[in-house]
Amino acid sequence: MVIYAQESDVGLLNSAELSERLAAVLRDWMPWLVTLSEAEASVPERPGKWSAKQVIGHLVDSAVNNIGRVVRLQIEPGQSESGYEQVEWVNLQRYAEREWAQVLALWFALNEHMAWTVRHIEKSRLKSVGLIEGESVTLGFLIEDYIAHMQHHLRLMQGWLGVGDDTVG
Repeated sequence: MVIYAQESDVGLLNSAELSERLAAVLRDWMPWLVTLSEAEASVPERPGKWSAKQVIGHLVDSAVNNIGRVVRLQIEPGQSESGYEQVEWVNLQRYAEREWAQVLALWFALNEHMAWTVRHIEKSRLKSVGLIEGESVTLGFLIEDYIAHMQHHLRLMQGWLGVGDDTVG
């Protein structure tokens, strides 16, 4: 499991603040993302790398997998969650062939739902521990890392596209 976030003291985390952090990513990045043209979103960073459509598709897949993890760790702490074949997920769902607006709308909707779900987690459940790809993590850290992972990809994408407001994120 690749880690993107610094782990906070889980006792200091609260669901409303985590939800707001995720919602802020959506608010901060959507104005820039919607300015990308179909052509800009379709060009890979370089040969063998993903396009913006595929990066956002990867973040859609991350949302799908992590919504499930967030729910399952609330139902039954201690369970072991596997990873997923990220490249295969992106390839099999053919994000590169979808319209940019469709990929972006799906990413936004799933993350609005994730923010809604996170907002309603009981504070005590943020301490629930599970195994993700063999790594022991709390539910609170899983959510923090999910947000940091998203920000990581958005910043990289903005850097190689070289368009838009450099102060986003």
